[in-house]
Amino acid sequence: MIVGFNIESIDGSRENAGQGKLQVQYNPKITSVEKASVSAIDGDVAKIDFSFEVNYVTGSAKAASINLEGHLLWNGDTEELLETWENEQSLPENVNAPLMNDLYRKCLSQAVGIADTLNLIPPIPTPTVEN
Repeated sequence: MIVGFNIESIDGSRENAGQGKLQVQYNPKITSVEKASVSAIDGDVAKIDFSFEVNYVTGSAKAASINLEGHLLWNGDTEELLETWENEQSLPENVNAPLMNDLYRKCLSQAVGIADTLNLIPPIPTPTVEN
């Protein structure tokens, strides 16, 4: 489970892209995993560095992008997680799915505000009220 989450870098930009149907693409990446300790938790946790990119694309042209970089602290299966990362540069399946779901949730909630500032559509569907 995630016991800490920090955004260390935010970058957003708009480009002069051509007209066409706008698509939103997500690209989360785990960039490194290392052992860490936290005073509030007995034992070690995994410090997982990540980047999360949201691209707005029209055709083959990038219309805008939002990039977040940071790290999270994961408590649970730390030794297995570290060993799998060292050997395969990936996360164990029992960690990958819940971690990525939380990463999407946290990063996309941050990206919504950035998209609004850049006058872009939100990177997630928003409810629509109909008469």
